[in-house]
Amino acid sequence: MIKLTKTQSTQWNGNGLGTSAAEWCVKGAENILVYKLGLKWVAADTAHGMNRIICRAWSRADLLEIMEAKEIV
Repeated sequence: MIKLTKTQSTQWNGNGLGTSAAEWCVKGAENILVYKLGLKWVAADTAHGMNRIICRAWSRADLLEIMEAKEIV
């Protein structure tokens, strides 16, 4: 089971703009970030100064299931 730790909390963007979702990283593999990009959740590997997208999903729970199925962590 993949565990996440919060790196950035939810932010209020001002009137008319709403809020931004929190950003997370995988516990034990802090180079893998999980964040919301538009309507989808994205997992990105930031090792070696790169921002390579590993997988995408419509919800954070689905994203974690995909990461477990692909054995990314």
